[in-house]
Amino acid sequence: MITVREVEDRDLNPLAEFLPKGFPSTTQEFWVHTFDFWWTSNPAYAPQIPRGWVLENDTTLVGFIGNIPVKFLVFGAVGIAAASNSWYVDPSVRGIFSLRLFNEYLKQKGTSFFLFKEEDDENVMNILSRYKFTEYILPPSRTEYSYIIDKTKVEVVVTKFLFTRRLPKLHELPEFFKRLGLFIRAYLYQKPVRRGTVSAGQDYITSLCTSCDEAFSLLWEPHQNSCGVSLSRDTKTLNWLYFSSARPYRSVVIQCHRLSDKTLAGYMVFDFVRLKMSNVQIMQLADICIKNDDPQVLASLTSFAIDLGKQHNAALLSFWANSPETETYFRSTFTMRRAAHHYRYIRFSDTVKMHSGRDTHGTVCLPMIYPPQ
Repeated sequence: MITVREVEDRDLNPLAEFLPKGFPSTTQEFWVHTFDFWWTSNPAYAPQIPRGWVLENDTTLVGFIGNIPVKFLVFGAVGIAAASNSWYVDPSVRGIFSLRLFNEYLKQKGTSFFLFKEEDDENVMNILSRYKFTEYILPPSRTEYSYIIDKTKVEVVVTKFLFTRRLPKLHELPEFFKRLGLFIRAYLYQKPVRRGTVSAGQDYITSLCTSCDEAFSLLWEPHQNSCGVSLSRDTKTLNWLYFSSARPYRSVVIQCHRLSDKTLAGYMVFDFVRLKMSNVQIMQLADICIKNDDPQVLASLTSFAIDLGKQHNAALLSFWANSPETETYFRSTFTMRRAAHHYRYIRFSDTVKMHSGRDTHGTVCLPMIYPPQ
């Protein structure tokens, strides 16, 4: 008999053995660390929150959906988003049993909204539409910028920039040839990124960061105040996101301070993503916050990131903009750019729907970094 129940302590090791069947690029060790990231080290997790649900055929695991609590600010109050992850059901029992898992996820109490990340599976997308999830596309400008760190790794750069998982279809050829022209231009004429001219009393020092303090949270306040829904940027959440040893990608945080008063002027977070069957890495922007979108701070952080990428055998550096000002800076600085679409899906709980109309800031500001990655 097939049954559905919440994840228990005794399920963690069997799940770590089961999930590589659905995610072949992962290992049992990967899942052990991932579970620690999702729940043990997660400041938003509490024992009453389900860790997820398993599907059992008698005593055999045949399905799973993970449930990761993430602290958000929701219309002026602290709330919990239930972020789903790693939904997998053995092909022998898919169909109605997959929906039973998903329904258990949606039935949980005490959450402000349900958060789902993009999937390649068309059936999953149809389910989200049927269950009234709203689609949000990131980044706001829908553009990704790239900088070639190592021109000797041509094959890696071409594959990553020109081909996104597959060969272009016929209607995509004009965009493909546009990207090809930008790549050739950047490969031949790409200029070094300089810090630029700074005014008196506004010089900066840039360095690696090892933890976030209250200054990082304060830096986010103007951005969060303009949003109805945004990721909580308290220090515990930031340190969990950026510095947890259980994260699947190694991250670095680059900070920039004013020399005059030592105040934090901005920072960027990057993931080092290692390509399959290779020692070559891609350095990808994961998060960014710059006070007043200062172009001098942007230049200082960007040039530091390029130097860091060279030290870590990265072939390519990728950026996205989070404001019109950063968009202007990246467009004037980087030759290589392409269309980028990262999807998030939200379904608000009934309680939040009833109260959301009272808030004047109805904007949903979702982060590029998907917390339970």
